[in-house]
Amino acid sequence: MLCANINSGGDCLMKKQKQGYLISFEGVDGAGKSSHIARVKARLEELGFECLQTREPGGTPVGEAIRELVLHHDMDVNTELLLMYAARRQHMVETIQPALDRGVWVITDRFEDSSFAYQAGAGGASWEDCQQLSKWALKGFEPTLTFLFDLPIAVSQSRIQGRAGASDKFEEKPTGYFEAVRAGFIKRSQLNPRRIRLIDAQPSESEVGETVLAELDKFMRTHLNLGLA
Repeated sequence: MLCANINSGGDCLMKKQKQGYLISFEGVDGAGKSSHIARVKARLEELGFECLQTREPGGTPVGEAIRELVLHHDMDVNTELLLMYAARRQHMVETIQPALDRGVWVITDRFEDSSFAYQAGAGGASWEDCQQLSKWALKGFEPTLTFLFDLPIAVSQSRIQGRAGASDKFEEKPTGYFEAVRAGFIKRSQLNPRRIRLIDAQPSESEVGETVLAELDKFMRTHLNLGLA
């Protein structure tokens, strides 16, 4: 049983958790996704929820192998799109759905919106093909809540310059490519306003974090009748 303070008086609502939820984090690099994933995970765990953190491409042995191919090997964009949905299908059936069935909250660094932004929005794949692949591979499965961190590309690039770690082929793309990625994400948010929370990632990390937790609070009040104290 779970207990959460839902007002300043410290009242406690006890509730059995029978259903897990999938929360995805999206956006261009440099928007601070990793920090906010950690923030949301910590808050949910404080409330007594079990959480599983994962990523795309990846999340399974098959997905991690596909990740290496997609990130470091040049290929036709439709081949890339097919590989992404193959990895996503395996991610869903092997990792995400079983966790949700156990009542675990799954937090993923990227999910399907990234394919619409990167492969379709910027890479030249058909938006309609992406939709058809989604219907075939995922059968309507999607996150319940998505945090989309929006950032001007000039700011994004200034933040990731000199970042430690090996680069991948996407980081070497020109500025115009990332402008198209950003536009693809914005289009997805406009098409899915109930699921996607568009977050301005330009302010300080702490300010953005407050916005994220406020949106999480709204989500929990709506879906679980729980609030964050």
